[in-house]
Amino acid sequence: MKLRRSLAPLLIALAVLIALLVAVAWLPLVDARKEWSAGKNAEAVATADRWSRLHLWPSQYHQVLAVAFLTAGNAAAAHPHLAAIGNVWISAVDKTEVARHLFARNSYADFLVYDAASRERHDAPEAVLYRAAAQAATNQISTAEATFRAIDASRVKRQNYDALRTAIEQRKSGSIPFVFDRSNQVIGVYRPQTNAVIATDPDFAPLIDRDGGDLTIGARIDQIGPNATVETTLDPFVQKAALAALGDYRGSLVAIDPQTNEILAIANSGTKANRALESEYEPGSVIKVLTGLNALTNGVNIEAMFPYICKGELMIDGRHFGDWVPQGHGRLDNFDDALAVSCNVFFADLGLRLGREKLERFMNAAGFDGQANLGLFQVPLGKTIGPVFNNFETAFLAIGLEHEKIDTIHLAMIASMMANRGVLTTPRLLRERRSILGEVVAAAPRQGQTRIATAAAAERIINAMQAVATQPRGTGRRAPVEGLSLAMKTGTAGIRANGLEALILAFSPVDKPKIAFGVIAESAGPAEYAGAKIAHDFLQKMKPRLGVQ
Repeated sequence: MKLRRSLAPLLIALAVLIALLVAVAWLPLVDARKEWSAGKNAEAVATADRWSRLHLWPSQYHQVLAVAFLTAGNAAAAHPHLAAIGNVWISAVDKTEVARHLFARNSYADFLVYDAASRERHDAPEAVLYRAAAQAATNQISTAEATFRAIDASRVKRQNYDALRTAIEQRKSGSIPFVFDRSNQVIGVYRPQTNAVIATDPDFAPLIDRDGGDLTIGARIDQIGPNATVETTLDPFVQKAALAALGDYRGSLVAIDPQTNEILAIANSGTKANRALESEYEPGSVIKVLTGLNALTNGVNIEAMFPYICKGELMIDGRHFGDWVPQGHGRLDNFDDALAVSCNVFFADLGLRLGREKLERFMNAAGFDGQANLGLFQVPLGKTIGPVFNNFETAFLAIGLEHEKIDTIHLAMIASMMANRGVLTTPRLLRERRSILGEVVAAAPRQGQTRIATAAAAERIINAMQAVATQPRGTGRRAPVEGLSLAMKTGTAGIRANGLEALILAFSPVDKPKIAFGVIAESAGPAEYAGAKIAHDFLQKMKPRLGVQ
């Protein structure tokens, strides 16, 4: 009896000690779970791995380690922990939260693996709903239907329940609504049997169908993932207006809302190729906008250069640098005149005053040799082409010939930059992505913004861009639409024998811009004709959207 009495305090102390150890071991488990929940997978792994060595709460630590590795995309590292979880009486992680994390990665199969490995006493109804969703997403349709039938609709979110029911029926039909425009109308479907994305609206086919090229939703379906819908910023009205304006020309037009920098149209005409994102062209005189902006930003005294007499050529290092008008433009009284007639001689002279390094540095600030993240994939922007090894070549760089290439989306970005008075912004194509349950699993990436010029410098260039459209000799004089103010620049480039490319960058209205766009038409001839006509026809179609009847 005395022995029992003497052991009792020891047993109580031992029980308290064990309880304390169990409690102490649970606290870092909570910390690891919080780290994983916050997206700090590496930290969660480090915390869980360190404290799991106490061999207390082993199943729970294996749960955290498994989900952290799976969420980080490391299924191989997760495997031994999945195998060790077994039956769980008290779960360390909410299975529905695991589902949300993995669904956001399009890792539906990984969720099913975790779901099977982590055998909990009672699955919450929401967890069963996620199980059915993952089964449907991995094309286990009959299994998904059986799981779905067992769900009590009153115990789960009705919106998710209805979304899954619809998704199962769509998968049974073999055609799943996948790509949506900004008004939530379907413009592309996914077909699981062929792993193909097909445009339901032919206006968008070059951007959606795999045949359009590498930078299409269809070509990138494995990277994008087929089980979360793609909701875009594309506007069918603007898309149709762009295609109508392009008409029989083979080319592309990209339109951006400068207030939000959302892409409203990626229009391609002529063939199914996605030229707007994939084809690059010599930019020609549209680059003069950047050269002028560069000069104003870097303190070149432009006004002191006027009046400027263009005789059709400039002597550079003993060589004749010719203008596109052989006899020259004569007297130019101010910068507006120079940009309006697109004088090569003046802008070559201006480029020489800046020098190669400042020209190239400013071009890089304006996006050249960079990429834009559209949320679905990265698209290349324009590029500089070297070497620029002397003053003669520097003059060509300043006027957009021989040493640059540009694509239509970059051209539209520069137009939007001017509309935003010198602020270059990554455009937005993706609004959000939704899982098979209709939950938002990905938002648009953050839009990068860079001020590349002062607002005052931008306003000075904008005045000259208006002169391009309004002066009698302006190369864009055929573009204006009655009732709309317009700032623009034309560019003509390419090899004459192959047909010249016509390029346009423009925005309207000038004071409160609602549309900024870039146009490139292949083998269309001088931009003052073909390019100006496309710009005019596009703006004419857009008048109702721009507040003009």
